[in-house]
Amino acid sequence: MATSYVLFVVIGVVVGLTVAPLAYNAATASGGTVAVVPIDGGIDGNTATAYTDMMQQVRQSSDIKAVVLVSNSGGGSAAASETMYLQTKRTAQEVPVVASIDASSASGAYYTIAPADTIYAKPASVVGSVGVLGTLPQDLEPNEIVGTTGPNKLSGGDSREFYSILESLRRAFVGAVVESRGDRLQLTAAELTQAQIYSGSQAVQNGLADRIGDRQAAIERAAEVANLESYRVRTLRPTDQVVRFVSRNNYLASDAPNKEMVDFEYFAGRPGTGPTFLMMPGSYVSTEWKLDAAAATNAAADGGVSGSGSAIGAYERPPIRAAAAGGRS
Repeated sequence: MATSYVLFVVIGVVVGLTVAPLAYNAATASGGTVAVVPIDGGIDGNTATAYTDMMQQVRQSSDIKAVVLVSNSGGGSAAASETMYLQTKRTAQEVPVVASIDASSASGAYYTIAPADTIYAKPASVVGSVGVLGTLPQDLEPNEIVGTTGPNKLSGGDSREFYSILESLRRAFVGAVVESRGDRLQLTAAELTQAQIYSGSQAVQNGLADRIGDRQAAIERAAEVANLESYRVRTLRPTDQVVRFVSRNNYLASDAPNKEMVDFEYFAGRPGTGPTFLMMPGSYVSTEWKLDAAAATNAAADGGVSGSGSAIGAYERPPIRAAAAGGRS
């Protein structure tokens, strides 16, 4: 009898030691992964392609239950920014998307994060600049060197067509922000079109952001929305990609392993290369461009002759114009 009792106790201890770790693991097992996707530097085609790949990875992975976008960007190419906006919107239809604004999320970068469920910003974050700017088409005519098959083949069109395109981009941008933010937005479409820059605290007040917080707060919010009691965090980042910054503020805040500063001309292009549409803050436009544009405009008003008497056939650097309600600003 005593022997049977001892054997029973031994079996119970063995079973308990075997089952206990399994029960502990079950209680602490991760319910999934919260992916962190950085949006660093100026947005160009490479940025949009890498972002598209990461968003596809998020949507196709059964383990990734939510995604956090971390922005240190002032935007860039209008077309590339639109691509990234569409990717965010598509992903937000399948998993929770939360955004964290680190140094800034301006213009095309804000366009990218606008569909997020919740947007966090720091008090010192830079937010806004909802609008588009573009380099004006040049007045070029066929000559003894270049022939064309159409009147606008060289210049790409006149200024009226240019402003029409600029206005359509503005409407799409503003409309996306209004649709994405809904009742949370305290700014009218006309106020958005002013393309003002706001601090993170101001953005929370006017509805461009939802809460003051950092990346960790955004991760916890994403896990909460995805109903994850325990989770892993994994940062998705393209390999061997050099991130290019126009803003020193974003450069310093970013933890991108490969990064460099570039001039505004990297995005605006060389004179005579055709209209370039950008979703970037006007503060990124270099002083040299503004001065050249003003000089060219003044010279044109004087009959196309500069102060030195030389004809102004083409701007040394194309002037910049921004889209506003009604087409011009």
